[in-house]
Amino acid sequence: MKKYLREMVITISVAMIVVMTMLRTPATETTFVRKNVVDLTPQEKLDFVNALKTLKTRPGTNSKNVSLYDEVVAIHAGAMTFDKMQLGGQVILPQDTPSTGPATGSDAAHEHGAFLPWHREYLSRFEKALRSVNPNITIPYWDWTDPRAVEVIFNPNFLGTNGSGSTLTFEYPDGRPTIRLDGGPVVSGNFSEADGWRIVPDLHKNISTAETLGTSLIRYLAGSDAPAGTGFPLDKAETDRILQSPDYATFRPFLEGDITINADGTENECRNFPCNHNLVHALVGGTVPNPNQNETNRQLLTLGTISNTPASPNEPAFFLLHANVDRLWAEWQNNGRKGPEFYGVPGEPYGHNLNDKMWPWDGGDSIPGSIGSTDIRPYLPVIAPNDIVRPIDTLNWRKYGYTYDTLLKKGRGWRRHSRGELPVKRTRVPERRRGSR
Repeated sequence: MKKYLREMVITISVAMIVVMTMLRTPATETTFVRKNVVDLTPQEKLDFVNALKTLKTRPGTNSKNVSLYDEVVAIHAGAMTFDKMQLGGQVILPQDTPSTGPATGSDAAHEHGAFLPWHREYLSRFEKALRSVNPNITIPYWDWTDPRAVEVIFNPNFLGTNGSGSTLTFEYPDGRPTIRLDGGPVVSGNFSEADGWRIVPDLHKNISTAETLGTSLIRYLAGSDAPAGTGFPLDKAETDRILQSPDYATFRPFLEGDITINADGTENECRNFPCNHNLVHALVGGTVPNPNQNETNRQLLTLGTISNTPASPNEPAFFLLHANVDRLWAEWQNNGRKGPEFYGVPGEPYGHNLNDKMWPWDGGDSIPGSIGSTDIRPYLPVIAPNDIVRPIDTLNWRKYGYTYDTLLKKGRGWRRHSRGELPVKRTRVPERRRGSR
């Protein structure tokens, strides 16, 4: 009996600590350094994997009795229920129950100004939860221009291998090249279901049908033989141009992947194939144009876990991808663009303006809708009513207690007066739509 009570007290105490780490906490005196994933030591890789797996077993504060990790997935899924228009309007999210509140009408975390602030807050809270398992952990970043990265990340001893058992071929009546994808469920090694990585089916939905993708992590990782521009690594020159963006109104959509800007400064939408951050989602999870042009509400086919964006944090590589997104934002800010004057444009949808409250840290003002018939709310963690976060609260990454190895290497000599900026010649197109996230 005494042993049982002791174990129960320990379990409750651990849960309380984890919940507190998921709330906003003041920055500590310690600054943690987020490293390039290719520079992790074997022990750092093992520690990161073990921490992820531990959060998958720790109880959350939700009413569905799913893990703390699953709650994190639910937050991301819930953010996307505020707007049925997904993946740049190329997919319509089936939804039995609409959202309510001021955030309704736009995705709370994507496609507008708060994409970067929202994910900075989201990653920081998740990182604190990881450090409740091991205080030395930081989230490594995936430099998508590094040719070594894919082999390091999708290694059996780190985040596991590509999926297997499925070969899909897509032929296009308009003469576009045939696309072949190899992948499927991850069946062995780290983050396979056999290894204990079982995904909650209600939090693993196809974005355009709301049908569950099942309980296994699904990958259709682009092969090393993929044509240039449709595989890894991504173009370093294009990423360099992102960092030359003259203002946030250009930088955010360029980094997220709504647009691309060519070397001559001309701007184009990323509709036929995703760009930058969106492209990584597509190349890991498998995203292709729909060969059936009559399905106007489903112009993209999203096949795997990370390409079905609401469910994408079920894929551990999600956090490495978004650490790189945050790193690039921090580098752009550090190049003389700090402060509110370097954020956003006026008149964004609610939740994306500088002083708007961002869901779910909005005091309960907005309520997410469903994905198909799945009510997201019971899967969400308890968030205190006074836990309020606005984009303006996220602009200084240093207050979170982390930095990046690339910022340390650049030191204090990187100043606004020395930065290069990209001369943007915007090619006007109909209302800017967005690509696959």
